[in-house]
Amino acid sequence: MDLLEKYLQAVKFWLPGSQQRDIIAELREDIRSEVEERENALGRSLNEGEWETLLKQRGRPLLVAEKYLPQRWLIGPVLFPAYWFVLRLALLCYFLPCIGVWIGLVLCRPEYRAQHLGSGVLGDTYFLVSHALAAATIVTLVFAILDRIKDKSWLTNEWSPRKLPRVRDTTRISRSASGAELVFGIIFGLWWLEILWSSVLFETGNIRVMISPEWHRFFWAFLLLWIGSSAFSALNFVRPYWTRVRHGMRAALNIASGVVLFLLTKPSMTMLVEGPAISRGTAHDISWSVTFGLSFAFAIAALVCWITAVVEIWRAVKNENTTRPLDHLVAT
Repeated sequence: MDLLEKYLQAVKFWLPGSQQRDIIAELREDIRSEVEERENALGRSLNEGEWETLLKQRGRPLLVAEKYLPQRWLIGPVLFPAYWFVLRLALLCYFLPCIGVWIGLVLCRPEYRAQHLGSGVLGDTYFLVSHALAAATIVTLVFAILDRIKDKSWLTNEWSPRKLPRVRDTTRISRSASGAELVFGIIFGLWWLEILWSSVLFETGNIRVMISPEWHRFFWAFLLLWIGSSAFSALNFVRPYWTRVRHGMRAALNIASGVVLFLLTKPSMTMLVEGPAISRGTAHDISWSVTFGLSFAFAIAALVCWITAVVEIWRAVKNENTTRPLDHLVAT
């Protein structure tokens, strides 16, 4: 029953990851037992309206999930699942980029390494941890205040299982997303390869921003990655479903992309600014700023690629659908 799966999916979202499978299995069995009793009493199967009434009597998914969670003190059980989700998301989005960029800059920037290793690590660690604690404190305070002033009437107001999000098919790939990814990838790839070939990044009036000759060494690497990514997007558009092989292909592309992007953070990968309208000192300052900004962006992009690769490998291991059955139209 679609309403049941939507309801269980909504409950599952608020449960601890390690307990989701067992709790959802128990809840599904409990609901099915209740359905069997009602069907036996009626002498027929429940219709959609009766399914909706039964699930509404069970209560909102958030409240059902709360019954399986331990009692909390600072933040009540109703808001704690949302608080825990937001807190982990905030810390993850803060720690991973900062640590990844710091490692990239230390490895690839001698001047940065000289200032931030040794005793400099203590200062960086203090900065990182203090800001993380500040972010965690703010999130905690916000949810603690919400827990004290919240109006619980919305939990008991009229609601309908029909309005819950549709059950996600984790094996399906959005054709619109694959199509947009393919078109954007082709346009961006052609533009970027043209820059690597011509060495001109930006030109307007009397100012020109160029890349150093070191960049040319990566032309063929980017060309291969561009072809591979475009082919992968086209494959996803034609056959929009995930398999272990497809997850592995995406992981391999992200690992390779991360390596190339990380190599672009080397000090030799500089930007050259020139023009009669600017002085040599100003041109040097602009060149350093643009180079540092791109190195920072490439370091973050490399980190994102590697994290995505790890996620894809995990999905490939977890995915039980190693093959995809033929669609009815194809089989006939």
